[in-house]
Amino acid sequence: MKNSTKYILKFIILFLIQLIEKIEYRNLNLNLNLDENDISKKIIDSINVKNLKINTPSGYEELRSIHKTQPYRIWYLETENGLKLEGADNHILLDKNNCQIFIKDLKIENQIQTKFGLQKVQSIRKGKFNVSMYDVTVDSKEHLFYSNNIVSHNTTTIAAFFAWYLCFHTDRNLAILANRENTAIEIVSKVTDVFRGLPFFLKPGIINAGKTGMRLDNGCQLLSQATTKTAQIGFTIHVLYADEFAHIAPNIVGDFWRSVYPTLASSEISQCIISSTPAGQGNLFFEIWDKSVKEQNTFKHKRVNYWEVPEHDEEWAKIIRANFSDEYFAQEFELKFNSDSKLLLGSKEAAFIKRIEQKYVFKDLDKTDLEEELYRNLKWRKDFDPNEGYYPEKDLFVISVDTGEGRDEWEKKENDYNVLSIYKLELKSLVQLNRLRKDEYSLRNMFRLKQVGLYRDNLRDEEICAKVAKTVVFDQLGGESCVVVLEMNFNGKFFLNIFSQHEDFFDDTVMRTYHSKPIPGTKPPLKKAGFKIGYDKEHFCKTGRSMIRSKTLLPNDTITVLEFASFGKDRRGKYKGIGVHDDTVMATLNIARLYEETIYEDRLTDILDFMPNNPQKRLISLFLDRAEEKTDISDNLFSDLYESEETILKNSEENLNDIFKSGEKSKMRYKVPVRMGFKKG
Repeated sequence: MKNSTKYILKFIILFLIQLIEKIEYRNLNLNLNLDENDISKKIIDSINVKNLKINTPSGYEELRSIHKTQPYRIWYLETENGLKLEGADNHILLDKNNCQIFIKDLKIENQIQTKFGLQKVQSIRKGKFNVSMYDVTVDSKEHLFYSNNIVSHNTTTIAAFFAWYLCFHTDRNLAILANRENTAIEIVSKVTDVFRGLPFFLKPGIINAGKTGMRLDNGCQLLSQATTKTAQIGFTIHVLYADEFAHIAPNIVGDFWRSVYPTLASSEISQCIISSTPAGQGNLFFEIWDKSVKEQNTFKHKRVNYWEVPEHDEEWAKIIRANFSDEYFAQEFELKFNSDSKLLLGSKEAAFIKRIEQKYVFKDLDKTDLEEELYRNLKWRKDFDPNEGYYPEKDLFVISVDTGEGRDEWEKKENDYNVLSIYKLELKSLVQLNRLRKDEYSLRNMFRLKQVGLYRDNLRDEEICAKVAKTVVFDQLGGESCVVVLEMNFNGKFFLNIFSQHEDFFDDTVMRTYHSKPIPGTKPPLKKAGFKIGYDKEHFCKTGRSMIRSKTLLPNDTITVLEFASFGKDRRGKYKGIGVHDDTVMATLNIARLYEETIYEDRLTDILDFMPNNPQKRLISLFLDRAEEKTDISDNLFSDLYESEETILKNSEENLNDIFKSGEKSKMRYKVPVRMGFKKG
């Protein structure tokens, strides 16, 4: 009886609201021309709010605006655990695949995202009344909020750019298009707020301003609308901003782009800015992005990773993953075009190399006769001098080569880059050395390779790349100070043929490996120059990741860091760049092949022997011998290594001799200074 009374009262109230709104909108003569099937007419009023927050999947976020909609038919939703929601037919929720879905398109047993995880839809029905509803704008990157504990979708802005453009140009038209009308209104609101906050002497006068745009007395105007099949723009657009482009409905995105693009093409100064989180690879946004990366269109690409946002650290990422799913996190925060792919680097490693990245610069090479035009794409770290003198006794450079076929300037084909990634050997610090586990007491773990240079060119072929490599290796750094890591494919063979023509070339200039797998019980084949990629690619990708994780391999140039951010497994389980090139990544990861070759440790041994006596050398020598003798080094002994040799002789001779007593039972591989109180056993 109680439930039936409640239902009757609700029925009467909704009937009265519907009747009152019809009379209100007619009597106010608002000329609204209401049509609930036209999303561009959804919002009829908006107010900006302050000091209000709303609960979202990432915590409480600032509420920026509240929007009143035209009357919509009420839809009723209930989940298996009793969560209920009443909303318009086009109210957006998120399904189990993190795809946006309208309430009207839900089916029984569909799974939707809630505050308590995924829940199945138990009932969905269309009501009998049309009433105005309310939507909100959340000032957050994710554009999500909880409505009755069910996740609902709600953009960041380029408001500052638009405000600048409006102020310092004349007779220009700017347009903001978004997949939802209230999102477009939100962006306009932010542009208006920025504009109003400027000093009076900077901004032109406002002729009129509303929630969907503004007109200024310098001839500039800003307008906005939702993305529809036929965007109704009847004049030239000088700046077009399309938000959440990947999430425009597939059945309209093609027609929308065809209707909008002529408004840009009609002016030589027109600009188009597109932003979006990915939504798979089968859409127009990915096509535009992919061609931009491959330089097959005039768009310039830029991505912002979640760890670049303050407070979005690994702990934050764990919470988001736990509340939703890895697929949701991959698309919305890791910006994966294929949410099934797995990035090679975790967020911690990716954040580290992002933190140490720097933009490389061109530097003249003083020791070569090579024309500057040919090595113009060779860039260096700002703090590295390629013209300094380097010596094989103490210096080692690894030049990793990734060859591509190049192209003519007029060609638009997809192609890889020719890459030389240059790394310099450095000794790890005492702090880093002391962090090594006993099972890591290997000489190759006590040095690190830091990137210092990068050559990257897809206009010139491997012949020019080989000439640049000869200049770097033999003229600038010294052939005996360098090891070249080269994949021996067709282009690699052509590269080697040119590179080896230098008079200072010798066999070990290029890393040598087995090109065929040795057969047990037979004489092993001879190692040949270069390496061949087989089924071991994944192994060396993971080895390279381990080297980055342990700070043994330090990529740091901007392009390499960018490519690492999108390098992972595709749907077939193969490592590759997802939506980006991966030439610099592979050049870096292929260094892991040298890391596992005995020649690398032999070179490190020679360099260690030549090093002057210092705390690092003493600690390395002790660690290497402890790896053989299986005896721990005390904290007191480690601290003594920071002190002078006189202090060590005075305070630590007894401790050191105790540690090395077992050295008489096994041959010591590394020399320890006699002044420290030892003799080689």
